[in-house]
Amino acid sequence: MPSEEDDWPPACTAFDPNDPPNYGYTPSLPAGIVFIVLFALIALAHTIQLVLSRRWWLLVFVLGAVGELLGWIGRTWAHACPYSITAFQLQISTLIFSPAFFAAGIYIVLGYLIRIFGPAATGTLLTPKQYLWVFCSVDFCSLLLQAIGGGLASSASSEEGGDLRPGTDTMVVGIVFQLVSNVVFAGLFARALAKTYKVGKGILNVDSVVVDAPAFLDGREEPSWVRRRPATTTERLRVVAAATAVSTLCLIARGVYRSIELIQGWRGHLILTERYFLGLDGALMAIAGGVFVFANPHWLLPHKAECPEFAIEGQTQPNLLEKCFGKKGEKRKN
Repeated sequence: MPSEEDDWPPACTAFDPNDPPNYGYTPSLPAGIVFIVLFALIALAHTIQLVLSRRWWLLVFVLGAVGELLGWIGRTWAHACPYSITAFQLQISTLIFSPAFFAAGIYIVLGYLIRIFGPAATGTLLTPKQYLWVFCSVDFCSLLLQAIGGGLASSASSEEGGDLRPGTDTMVVGIVFQLVSNVVFAGLFARALAKTYKVGKGILNVDSVVVDAPAFLDGREEPSWVRRRPATTTERLRVVAAATAVSTLCLIARGVYRSIELIQGWRGHLILTERYFLGLDGALMAIAGGVFVFANPHWLLPHKAECPEFAIEGQTQPNLLEKCFGKKGEKRKN
């Protein structure tokens, strides 16, 4: 692999097919600009919603989008400087593990759904807090493995004749670990949807649960654009469920692609063909993180103003929707 220290070929020089850079091609400038704009907007939108809601767990979506943004800055930089080791290290180290933050976000969302409907209705024996600890611990381990692998690969890429295999293998383990976690999550999420539908609890049930509580969030008035959210709890839950399903499928598809790509090696067909990376990594991650800009769980799920019981930390309320809103969609009378 070429090294900037050797100054040959120079970092910012035209692509030479006889001495290809680490990518095997010159990264696309238009694609880089598009994804920089997309992830900048996603990061900004999540940051604004984070500040407005003051729900700091939403930070995971911000971190995921910022990580993707930095990675695409590295790839755009590499268009002008395809032999830059710094640009290569920036994109490989951030794009490989940033999706783990999006995964953490969807795990938290399912924890909220379990809390709303209760473990019995969603078919799980775990409390929301236990569920969150299990999946976020797995996500952290996969994130750590991918970060270590990315660091090893980045370091090896800066050395003449450096061996990328140890770092690549570590990244593959981390990605596969995350992929298995995503698949298990998808199964549990699908089961939760099916169970709540079967018992008529709301997510997929045709009967809406009308919410006419004041548009306040823990005593703070919501922005006008938030008050235009769907009018019923059922509709809101459907939106969150759909967004979670879309994000999960994107993460799984990306995990499959990245696993095969790295298993093929740094001179494999997938890694040397940019259009696969644009469609199966960049585009999928933009969807995975961007979908929650429009279906932000905090604004759409029941909260303290609509249901005081929902604000009780660490307590799973059985049949919470009926307790808050009544059995037939009528708001509970105090």
